[in-house]
Amino acid sequence: MTTEHQRSSLPLFAVALAVFAWGFGPLFVKGIDAPVATIVFWRVLLAIPVSVVVAYLTGGRIDLRLLRGAFPTSICFALSFIFGFASFRETSIVNATLIPALQPVLILFIAARLFGERRTAVELAYAAVALAGVIIVVAGASAAGSSFEGNVLAVLNLLVFTGYFLLGKRARDADVHAWSFLAAVFVGACVIVVPWGVIASDDLGAIHGTDWLLLLGLILFPGMVGHGLMTWAHHYVDVTVTSMMTLANPVVSIVGAWILYEQDLTPAQLAGGVVVLVALGAILRRQRAERALAAEAALTGDLLDE
Repeated sequence: MTTEHQRSSLPLFAVALAVFAWGFGPLFVKGIDAPVATIVFWRVLLAIPVSVVVAYLTGGRIDLRLLRGAFPTSICFALSFIFGFASFRETSIVNATLIPALQPVLILFIAARLFGERRTAVELAYAAVALAGVIIVVAGASAAGSSFEGNVLAVLNLLVFTGYFLLGKRARDADVHAWSFLAAVFVGACVIVVPWGVIASDDLGAIHGTDWLLLLGLILFPGMVGHGLMTWAHHYVDVTVTSMMTLANPVVSIVGAWILYEQDLTPAQLAGGVVVLVALGAILRRQRAERALAAEAALTGDLLDE
């Protein structure tokens, strides 16, 4: 593992930026006036050339071995798109963001067995405070437009996205090139998404005018910035930490919905958002302090070896 990046704060910044970018995903989807199947179809299909170009520009390459290795991740990725995008349309943004926000709870239980990660009691307390803040944020929002079917889709999204997250971490721990892996995941996802889109959509040509700009934003910002930086950071940051940082997603989404779609935002929600950000900021500070100590210890060791 590359110890220089592992000890620096750059991966933590990449995680924070990725989480911020992901928070815009529901907002882009909400703004596109087209069926969900049409959005998912074009979102994955058009992301393939973009991701492949980025992979080669960053020194990577795509081959059959990588495609085979990434295919399980691709399945989870494709299903997450299908379930997640559908939940944004079938239920409220509140429910569609809160339910997947429970991902850190699942990962805290799984990561210890898969990766041997352990979090301190203080970090777990901060995570609990952040989760409480998320609940405050979404509890005060209007649940208008929510439905049982949409909530089930959000739960399915939670499960498959957790699988995608953990498989991505495992791949990066094996030192797979981040942007090549992401491109391979998009190619594999196309195998599922394209046939599904053709069957499920009654109008693949339903995207017009400014919808194309929103789709492009969806591909570049939550897609390349969000998934790309998170995939890269998986090699350097514990998956329990990256998953806890995703608790900021609902805050970004709901504040964005307030600004762009004039959804109500109460003082309690604002307070809850501040609680989330402060708690996650505390986790980041602890991580930065640990990395600084690791860097100092490594420097001391290098001087002693000279």
